[in-house]
Amino acid sequence: MPIGTRDTSTTALSSSIQPCGALLILDADVGRVLQASANLASIIGIPVEQALEEGPQAVFGHELARRLRRELTGRQRLSGALSVKRRVAGKLTSLQIDARRSGEQVIVEIEPLIRNGSRRLLATVNTWLARIAEAANPDDLLDALVSGVRDLTGHDRVLVCGFDADGHGTVLAEQRGAGVMSLLHMRFPASDFPPRTRELYDLVPLRNVPDISAPAVELMPARDPKAGAHPDLSSSLLRSISPGQRDYLERLEVAALLSIAMHADNGLWGLVLCHGMSPHPLSPAVRDAALSLTHMATQRLFLLKARSEARYLQRVQDSRQLLGSERGELVTPATLLQRHGESWLALFRAHGVALVMPGHEGAFGEVPTSQVLQALVARLEDTHHHPGPWSSHALGEAPQLAGLDLRHATGLMAVSFPLGETLRGWLLLFRAEQREVRLWAGLPGSMRSAGPPRALAPGDGSLLVKLFSEWRQEIQGQSLPWERVERLAAMDLAEDLAVIASAQEIQRLNERLRSEQQALAEANRRLEHLALFDPLTQVWNRYRIEQSMDIELSAAERYARPLALLLFDVDHFKEVNDTHGHELGDRVLSSLAREVEQVLRESDFLGRWGGEEFVVLATNSDLEAGLGLAERLRQRIAELEIGGLPEGVTISIGVAAWRPGDTRKRLLARADEAMYRAKAAGRDRVEAE
Repeated sequence: MPIGTRDTSTTALSSSIQPCGALLILDADVGRVLQASANLASIIGIPVEQALEEGPQAVFGHELARRLRRELTGRQRLSGALSVKRRVAGKLTSLQIDARRSGEQVIVEIEPLIRNGSRRLLATVNTWLARIAEAANPDDLLDALVSGVRDLTGHDRVLVCGFDADGHGTVLAEQRGAGVMSLLHMRFPASDFPPRTRELYDLVPLRNVPDISAPAVELMPARDPKAGAHPDLSSSLLRSISPGQRDYLERLEVAALLSIAMHADNGLWGLVLCHGMSPHPLSPAVRDAALSLTHMATQRLFLLKARSEARYLQRVQDSRQLLGSERGELVTPATLLQRHGESWLALFRAHGVALVMPGHEGAFGEVPTSQVLQALVARLEDTHHHPGPWSSHALGEAPQLAGLDLRHATGLMAVSFPLGETLRGWLLLFRAEQREVRLWAGLPGSMRSAGPPRALAPGDGSLLVKLFSEWRQEIQGQSLPWERVERLAAMDLAEDLAVIASAQEIQRLNERLRSEQQALAEANRRLEHLALFDPLTQVWNRYRIEQSMDIELSAAERYARPLALLLFDVDHFKEVNDTHGHELGDRVLSSLAREVEQVLRESDFLGRWGGEEFVVLATNSDLEAGLGLAERLRQRIAELEIGGLPEGVTISIGVAAWRPGDTRKRLLARADEAMYRAKAAGRDRVEAE
């Protein structure tokens, strides 16, 4: 594996460490040394036998041993690494000591503090933090990150590798020295990152191997004298690398490795990987500076992604407002697409869009024939009964669409919307083929044969070039994947189409059934419900809650009557859908809506704003009352039990109160900003404007 992170044998050297530091294993009370690395005397000047016999006091001195015991009482690790000076082999040596608990033991790591020249480390970190803060997009940010880490550490090659939904990795950014081969845009399979490797990065976000050829140092004794087992060194920065990883790195002429995890809310997003072509010792201070820079860049990266998504959603809302002007007019699907098709194609990066309704259809851009559209909808009606979107970026692999001539379309997102109690209309978005050549640094499991293309000698210096030249994959028959935010946007658009269709149906029925008052009243009631209520949760939809907000804002302005607005959404709702399926996700939203209604007063109003977002309009309530109501809602939802979801759900709530001169947009913007602060502060929180 060319990236140099795979460690499939984490127990093969479980009783050995790298020689760049020393390691002690103490008992839970920090009163006895159970095991010590064989190089203890060369690192701190105390023989292993003395440490085992006399305990931590002999190694650290009475004062430092007492401090370790005190700081680890009731804690998992030291609040910060300690720096001490010891005379080793007649020379005064600076050492860094770190300690953490591992089960019933305490692991203590001792590392020499290497002087990395006269560079002002803090000033260098601040310089690169400023460049990262100035980055306007993720690509620029990642480029600044790899440049900054290489500037700090001095490695020959630094890259960022990001993981896709299938666990495959792609090199997204790179900085390298002269004569070092580029890995930019290379891909490698998910099998190179087995679950155990990912778990290790959750335990310790950093892995440093300054010299892969350095002989491992054994622990003495090899087994814990109390438990009789090899120790678990998975949380140790000093643990040895496996023979398999060492062999591969040597074949690729990589002599030193530093890897730093980049975590998202849902797990490992990617890695910063640093390669040295020769042994490359690092001071713990430099290593920690690279870790801090990576953490700050990771936070900034997801902030940029969130802002990009917010801008996209604003474009969606602008399109919805334009579409809302059609509510009072009788228009056909063809007319709707003539007016809005071009903007929808740009919004969804599609090359064709179609609206199919019973007795009506319209198309814009490149779409299949009318006959194929009708057959496509018929198959979706038979196989897709979920209210969420159906999507695929590889239609040739979709069995339910086999045999249909979809012309140039290889991607499709189809969203249904209700037309009365039994009928449905369909919004169909088509994408064209997006061809791509992928260079694999090792084949994914679905492509891997019994062995490599041909035998390669371990000493062949062009191994990497030969691997990449053999393992080229041309991707055909696929479009760009549909992103989550695009699926949410399509559902919002379909909701507006349902409102328009319902409003138009009301007009038709009013014209047709004018003489049948009883039937007309019933039809109006049913269609008004469709136009004003969310079909999933049965609370007010966005259109109805907007009406109520405008009314209450006018009353607040006229009578100076207090008004509070609560905006909240479900924390980690995407993970609920991805892990448990959309049916359970829909049940979460319905259950949440019912629970919120039980807390509200008769004078309060609840509406679904879109996706997993909801709005509560609390009349005659100032900011303090709104915060009280929000906290009651938060606690009630945190206690909600939902079958099939043992972990339950939480919500993040932003609260804003009416101010003189407020518009709906201003009030919502303050509540939205407060809600995002609640999310940024850890979720399951209430924040005021």
